[in-house]
Amino acid sequence: MFVIPVVLVRRDLVSDQLLLLNLFAPFVSCLVAAYAPMGWHARTDDGGLLSARTLTGRRTVDLARLTKVGRLEVPIQTRTDDRLILTDAHGVRLVLDKLAGSDETVDALVRRALLKRPPGAEAVVSDRAAERLDLRGELARPHRRLKPGRRIREGLIDHLPLLALLVLAPVCFGVTILAWLLAGAA
Repeated sequence: MFVIPVVLVRRDLVSDQLLLLNLFAPFVSCLVAAYAPMGWHARTDDGGLLSARTLTGRRTVDLARLTKVGRLEVPIQTRTDDRLILTDAHGVRLVLDKLAGSDETVDALVRRALLKRPPGAEAVVSDRAAERLDLRGELARPHRRLKPGRRIREGLIDHLPLLALLVLAPVCFGVTILAWLLAGAA
């Protein structure tokens, strides 16, 4: 994050104003990491696969081998962006809210896939995802098909952007100051 700009400034290949870009590098990195699995134009295949385009290319989740199902709710000015977070046995993660060109919903596909799982093939389903998928009754059954996920207190989630800002801002400023000191610009 700061080594390459420092070397370029020391060699006089770029001006020291490039170091200001380091201020935004951690923030942009966090955004890319958070939005990498966000999918759109999701389509199903005949073999129980769900594919969607993401920032990093096309991702495909095997619905028959789901290991985790979560829910992401982000309040936007007039509505809430409500998406499911799907992770399969291969570690592929996909965050979706709807299918493209189909009357069927992602909720119906995921619910059907989870209920078809054989006993003993556990999938962790968060409480919020179970609420959306109407699976709360299934989570309570002891048949070892669905396992409840961890609960995160809503107060923590509500304050997460503020906590991230309080942690991320000092890191960004510290990296920029360190880069300036190493480049000898200050």
